[in-house]
Amino acid sequence: MGLFERFRRPARSTSSVPKPKAAFFNGEKNPFLFGWNPQLREHQQDVQASWEKAAARAISAIQNSGFIAGIVEVASGSTVGVGLRMACRPDGDELGWTAEYTTKWARKVEARHRAWARKKLNCDASGEYTLAQLQQAAFASYLAYGEVLSLLPMIKRDGSPSMTKVKLLPPTRLVNRNDPTANIVQGVKVDGWGMPLSYRIRERDQVLGWREVPIAARDADGRPNVLLVKDPAIAATRGISPFASILKVTRQVDQYFDGNMTALMIQTIFAATLRTNISGAAAYDGLLTRNDKNEFDAAAFANIKGDWYDEAKIDLSQHGRIAHLFPGDELNFTESKQTGAQFDHMMGWLMREVSRGAGVTYESATGDYRGATYSSVRMAGAVEWLTVMRRRNNIITPFCDEVTEWWLDEEIATGRIEYPGGYPKFLEQREFAAKFSWTGPARPQADDYKTAKAYETRKGMHATTLQEIGEEYGRDWDDDMRQRAAENTLAEELNLPKPWAAVDIFEVKGGDDAALKEAENAGKPQPPQPARPSSQAPEPDPAKVLADEIEPKLEDEE
Repeated sequence: MGLFERFRRPARSTSSVPKPKAAFFNGEKNPFLFGWNPQLREHQQDVQASWEKAAARAISAIQNSGFIAGIVEVASGSTVGVGLRMACRPDGDELGWTAEYTTKWARKVEARHRAWARKKLNCDASGEYTLAQLQQAAFASYLAYGEVLSLLPMIKRDGSPSMTKVKLLPPTRLVNRNDPTANIVQGVKVDGWGMPLSYRIRERDQVLGWREVPIAARDADGRPNVLLVKDPAIAATRGISPFASILKVTRQVDQYFDGNMTALMIQTIFAATLRTNISGAAAYDGLLTRNDKNEFDAAAFANIKGDWYDEAKIDLSQHGRIAHLFPGDELNFTESKQTGAQFDHMMGWLMREVSRGAGVTYESATGDYRGATYSSVRMAGAVEWLTVMRRRNNIITPFCDEVTEWWLDEEIATGRIEYPGGYPKFLEQREFAAKFSWTGPARPQADDYKTAKAYETRKGMHATTLQEIGEEYGRDWDDDMRQRAAENTLAEELNLPKPWAAVDIFEVKGGDDAALKEAENAGKPQPPQPARPSSQAPEPDPAKVLADEIEPKLEDEE
């Protein structure tokens, strides 16, 4: 191409044309995102940076906020209640046991565990709490600190056959310090995979005061010395209070409430002012005579007005008094203003955020059921129940499982509970023998009758089991069935009607076969009845017998 042709070609635009692209946050052009640049870190780093402040603020809120204290009570009551009840569930198939022996062995374990758990000297190292009370204290520690810290010592004590004890500690005893050279994360020494190897616990010494003591996570036999239970999180050694996300809103609730309460209190303190409707010298014309107008003395008039109000005293502290004002004066009251209906609306939304973050319903947190319907309460309760079960399975059940497993280990090792094959065999089959389920408080119901009908329908559809229904009501189906059988047996001994008698043919043993035989014979000709022996007199006609009884009486009356 020659030079002349190049000049004749149209010149290309040199302006830059933006290329189309896609990105989150609208390419950071959203004005609401300016200045919002949090640092991306691992969860463990965030926990370490905020653990102490979160715990201190959560405890302060629990101690000083009635709403948060109520939420703790509600959450603890629904998750733990008066204590979870243990049911032993060994895997008889894997252990090679018969169903009868499995049930018998499990019931013996349950009986001995109840005896151990109900006596304070047996289970608590300090001898102050039962296992149920330890569960409640452990859950309270989780709400405040985000974790449960406990020791599992072996203590020989008079009056207590078992040496397995539980010692709950405040998580502040666990040193909140990192040492990368020793693989210590917030006081926990871990291996390359993050498994705890030891814990640095602060202990009180009478001479040295507080001192740090390293405690191995497990002893030589694999028995845990320290239990640290927390919510599951990726690459996190410690937990954090579940109230951490609502502490700011809790402060806002307190400040908003205090501000409106102050405004309401100020309203009861009012200001009163006197105002005259006549301005200037005209205010005095009606009070002066012709002779006085030329000799008007403002000071003298002020004295006259003062003498007037001395006689007609305005006392706002007394009820029912009528004040006689000076001619032309008015008494005005000045009141403070407050938000009115906006207060209830704003407080409602703040408390909804607090309730949602705390894992309870708004009605449970506030006790405000205005506008709540059966459907809304039931749906809210269903959502809250999922949080209850998650916390129960993540916090309380692991704590109870660990304690009970090593209590059972001691019971079998000492021979107080017999085990087929002895203690060495138990060590081989521990994961199949030491299996437990824990039953807690019943699921709250908005309408017990409707819920019962729903369970009845599901049972009729074969869409549920007695175990599932029992757990919903906080009961053990196996114990309930045995109790019903015992009540029927006692009623039969006392010649009383059975309280659990069958009301349907299918509930009777062998009733299924009888019903099928009856259905097969339906519509078929029945075989003739055997003839009555001639020697046997025929049965009298009931109508004829009644007539024979009535006729003699009628004749006597005539």
